Amino acid sequence: MILNSFKSIDRFFKAKSVVFIGGKDIFVPIRELKRRGYKGKIFVVNPTRKKIDNYKCLRKVSDLPLSPDAAFIAVPAKEVISTVRALKAIKCKGIVCYSAGFKEIGKTGKYLEDRLIKECGDTPLIGPNCYGFINFSDNLALWPFSHKGKHCKKGIALITQSGMLSSDIIMATRSLPISFMVSAGNQAVTKIEDLIHYFSKKTNVSCIAIHIEGISDLTRFVEASKFSFNAGKPIIVYKSGKSQIGKRIAKSHTGSLSGNNEMYSALFKQLAITEVHDPIQLLETAKLFSISCPIKTNKILALTCSGGGAAMVADNAEDLELKLPNFRKSQKKSLDKVLPKIATISNPLDYTTPIWGIPEKTGPVFKNALKNDYSTAILVQDFPHTQINDTEQLYLNDTKAFIDESKLVGLTPIICSTLPENINENVGNKILRLGGVPMQGIYNCLNAVRHLLDYNNFSDKKELQKFKLAQRKNDKFLNANEYQGKISIRAQGIKVPNAQLVKNIKDLQKVKIKFPIALKFTSSKILHKTELGAVKLNINSRTELVSKYHEIKKSLGLKAINNGIFFIEEMLPAPIAEMFLSIRSDKTFGNVLVVGMGGALTELYRDTKTFILPVSKKYISQEIKKMKFFNLINGFRNNSKVKLNMIINEIFKIADFHSQEENGCASIEINPFFIYEDSMIAADCVLSRKI
Repeated sequence: MILNSFKSIDRFFKAKSVVFIGGKDIFVPIRELKRRGYKGKIFVVNPTRKKIDNYKCLRKVSDLPLSPDAAFIAVPAKEVISTVRALKAIKCKGIVCYSAGFKEIGKTGKYLEDRLIKECGDTPLIGPNCYGFINFSDNLALWPFSHKGKHCKKGIALITQSGMLSSDIIMATRSLPISFMVSAGNQAVTKIEDLIHYFSKKTNVSCIAIHIEGISDLTRFVEASKFSFNAGKPIIVYKSGKSQIGKRIAKSHTGSLSGNNEMYSALFKQLAITEVHDPIQLLETAKLFSISCPIKTNKILALTCSGGGAAMVADNAEDLELKLPNFRKSQKKSLDKVLPKIATISNPLDYTTPIWGIPEKTGPVFKNALKNDYSTAILVQDFPHTQINDTEQLYLNDTKAFIDESKLVGLTPIICSTLPENINENVGNKILRLGGVPMQGIYNCLNAVRHLLDYNNFSDKKELQKFKLAQRKNDKFLNANEYQGKISIRAQGIKVPNAQLVKNIKDLQKVKIKFPIALKFTSSKILHKTELGAVKLNINSRTELVSKYHEIKKSLGLKAINNGIFFIEEMLPAPIAEMFLSIRSDKTFGNVLVVGMGGALTELYRDTKTFILPVSKKYISQEIKKMKFFNLINGFRNNSKVKLNMIINEIFKIADFHSQEENGCASIEINPFFIYEDSMIAADCVLSRKI
C-alpha cells in the first residue's frame, strides 16, 4: 500500500468510532479500549449474539449507523474477505485484522492474502495475523490482550512483526515513553514502510523502533528511511531471523523472507539506521534516543559510589571507544576539597559512601566534576528492591542532585543501574519526572550512548539523499576463466601480473617471462585452483615447468583439461597486505560490494565489510579504518604504510567496471588483490559475464 494521504491513516489511528466484528476474540479488545478511557463510539457486529460486554450486537456490517473510523476483525480467515468488502461499502477508514490463516500457512493462505490485498485497495489494514495497535497519546487501543502503559504526550513509535514480542514490550518494566505500538503481522496492505512515513510526520513521535523479520519491498523501505532521516526521526532496528532456523521460523511466522544478514546490516548503516542485536537493546537505545539531547563527542563523565561499578563502566566504555577524560588540575583541586579523603579522583569517579545520599555534600561533587567538555554524564545507581526500599530516598537524593547539576551545564543526565532489574518501573518513572533518563544495565546504557553518538555524527548525508538500490535484471551469466578475466580488468586500468598463454607443450620452450614463474590451469568451471592442484608456484627452470605441466594434467584428467587453458605468470613480490574484493548483483539488495582481508585465509579471518552500491569514497574509507585489515596497511610491525586513497581508487575502478553495461559484468571477485606501497595488482580474478 502507498498511502494516498497522511489523513487516511491518521484518522484510522485516532479513530472516534470503532466497530468490533467477531465472537469470543473481541471480548478483551472491547474491555481494553474502554479501560484506556476511550471517549468515542463503540459498535459490535455478531450475527448470533444479542450482546457482547453490554453492547447490542448488530447482525451485519451494513446495519452500522455510520462509517466507522476503525474496525477490529476477529473472524475465521475464510470470512475476512467478505467482511472487508462490507466495511469498504460503508467507507470504513481503516481495519485491524487479528485473524490468522494467510500467507504464513503456505500456498492456500497466500492465495487468500492476495485476494485480501486486492479487496482492500487503498484502505489501511494492519495485519492479518497481528495484534493491532495502541495509540498511547490519544488513548486508543485495538489490541486483543490486556496491556499496560500510560498516556504519553511524545515518545517512541514501536513497530513489530511479532505479535507476542509487541505484547512482551508493552509488559516490560523499563519506564518507556511509548506514543504508539503497532503489531504489523503479515503487512499485507499497510507495511512497515507506510508506518515509517506516517510516524515521521507525527509531532508526538521522537524516534521509531522496529523489530523486523523481513522486508518485502526494500526500494520503498529505502525511500521511507530517507524520509524519516530528513524529518529528524531516528530509526532503531532489531532484525531477527538471522540463523538458518530463525529464517525458517520467520517464513512460517509471518511469511517473511529474512535475506542476507550482512547486506541488511550494511543497508541499515548506510541509511543512518541504528541496528541493535536483541530486544533489550532495542528498548534501551530507543529510550535514550527519545529523551536525550544530541550526543556529539565520545567524551563522557561517569560517577559511581562503588569502585567495582567504576571499573565496569571503564571496561565497557573502552570496548565501545567512549572516552573518560581525566579531570583538569583545577577540577582536581576543587574536588579534593569536597570529596572524602578516601576518594581517588579519576573518571569514572567513585565519590564513596561517607557522603552518599547527602545532597549538600554530593551536589558540590557533581557540580565540580561536570566542569569539563563532556557530551553526556552518567550516574550509576542500583536502587533497592521494593520490599526493602527504606533507603530509596537516599538514592533519589543523589539522583536529584546529579540531575539538577547536569541540567545547569546543558547535559542530559543518565541514571544507570549495574543490573537491569535494579531500576524498577516506579523508580524509573520518578527519574523521568525529575528530568533524567533511567537506563537499565551498564552495557545497555553505554551501547545506547555509542549508538546515539554515531547517529548524530553520521556524515554521509549527501550520499544518503542520492542513494537508490540498483535494479537487478534477471540476466543469465557465464563464468570467464582467470586469464580472460584479467585481460578484461586490465583494460580498465587494473594492474595484473605479466602472463603468457600456453596452447601446448611446445609453448613451454618459448617462455618470455623471467623465472621464477607460476603455472596455472583455468577454466570457467574451476574457480578455486589451489584445492585442485591447478596452480604451481615458484618454478625456476624450463625442466621444472614441463614437469609441473604434466603434474597438473595428470591431477585434473583429460576431461577437465579439454575445457580450459594453461598460462604462465610472473611471480609477484610479497605484498604489504592481501585484500579480498567482490562485487555482485543481488536480486534483493542490488549491487553489493565486499572488501576485506584477502588470501587463502579469507573465510577464516572473516574480516570484511559489506556495502550496498552506490556508496561514497569517504564512507568506504571510514569503514576500512575500522577493520583489522587496516592495521596491516597502516605500518603494522614497521611495515611500509599504504595510502588509503590509492586503495579506494582501485576499488572504484572495479566498481566502475562492474557498472558499465558494455563490460557485461555480472559479478567479479579478486582474491588476493596484492597491495604494495604505491600500487595494487590483481593476483587472481573470477569474473562472470552476462549472456
